[in-house]
Amino acid sequence: MKLLLVSPPFGEKGQMSKGLPIAPPVLEYMAGLTHQGSPDVEVELFDANKKRFMPEKVDAEVVGFTVLTPQAPWVYKVSDRLRTEGKKVILGGIHVTALPDEAKEHADAIVLGEAETVWKDLLNDAEKNSLKPVYEGEFPGLAGLPQPETNLWNTKYVYGYFQTSRGCPFTCTFCSVHKFFGGKVRMRPIHEVVEEVSASKWRLFWGIDDNIWGVNVERSIELYKEMSKNIKGKWWFGSGDLKSVQHPGAHDLLKHARRAGLTAVLVGWESNNMSSLEEYKAASKQGRRRRDAIKKIRDYGIEVMLFIMVGGRRDIREDFDGILEVCDELRVSAHPVMTTPFPGTELYDIYKPHLIEGLQWDSFDGNHAVFEHPTMDPKTREDALIKLRADLFTVPKILRRMFQVSCKGFPMSHVTSWMIQYPQGRAFREYARERAKRQ
Repeated sequence: MKLLLVSPPFGEKGQMSKGLPIAPPVLEYMAGLTHQGSPDVEVELFDANKKRFMPEKVDAEVVGFTVLTPQAPWVYKVSDRLRTEGKKVILGGIHVTALPDEAKEHADAIVLGEAETVWKDLLNDAEKNSLKPVYEGEFPGLAGLPQPETNLWNTKYVYGYFQTSRGCPFTCTFCSVHKFFGGKVRMRPIHEVVEEVSASKWRLFWGIDDNIWGVNVERSIELYKEMSKNIKGKWWFGSGDLKSVQHPGAHDLLKHARRAGLTAVLVGWESNNMSSLEEYKAASKQGRRRRDAIKKIRDYGIEVMLFIMVGGRRDIREDFDGILEVCDELRVSAHPVMTTPFPGTELYDIYKPHLIEGLQWDSFDGNHAVFEHPTMDPKTREDALIKLRADLFTVPKILRRMFQVSCKGFPMSHVTSWMIQYPQGRAFREYARERAKRQ
């Protein structure tokens, strides 16, 4: 049996984008999981951001998609076409788990939750032409996970990825991680992480944990010590909280993280508006001294980017401008997105009465206003976001921030700073130009 695994496009309305410079992690991992349990299955990977996906040319018997909310309309349309061609379609991912009844209409089988405990059975059923409509995964232990298969691509990437844990103890209203991956964090054996990264062909990585150090500070220090001793000439970036950096062990945490190859971290600033921060229930993972925490990270030679949401129902117009001021004050960049209530989150239930009627899921992409606001119309919020991004990512600002990273991280933290900021600014500018053409 031949299995085709497809990464859907990120572009607006299902259009191809240039995609991320990171090999789609779910696909590489699912290839490894397939061969761990069903070694005779032939696997092909396809990134629809890099090449146009043509359903009529698919020669695999089974096609699988992992679905994020803004990708759902494209996936459903393509899945319907594939099924008319006689292909079996499998859908999984967070959007499918959040809205299974919707997804079932476009698939021969759906996977809810994590796939490890059901994937082998699903493939066996597919070979026997006896797929069940729904396969419900459990929260598996993370020992003995298969290694990602990195040699199946016919497209090029800059970054690989690795994972050390799943789940999150925080309960932010905008986030689905604690619900879909559990509030109790599961951790991979340290030696398995080290062996995987050491053996990988990649030199640059994305650490895809929801929180690279907020799970357990002592455990993170131990992990970073082992990585620094056993992995040479490889670097990575990831996402983390600010509370952990205020822990008594923060000196060892940051010192060993940098020695382990950490060059940059995306931290959850979430909002400038304290009322919005309360609505998001995000203050608990930031601690009392979030500004000091950011300065501390940079003092250890690690670049910092703030994850920030704008345009929430409690935000005001001045909050957009305040983000630029915070970034200038702290000498860091930001990744600003429109507040988006994704299905399956607490924020979705809160905002549901205010959602704009008639919008498809592909508008839930962090660029569009998808709900009514007490004082700002959708265009005002979208225009303000585009202006904020343009002001943040001028080349002079990028260079200033890059050269203000501590010399302790030279040269890779400085190289990473440019590699993250410049392409992001370019992507934001391209989006703004395309949006202006459509208006």
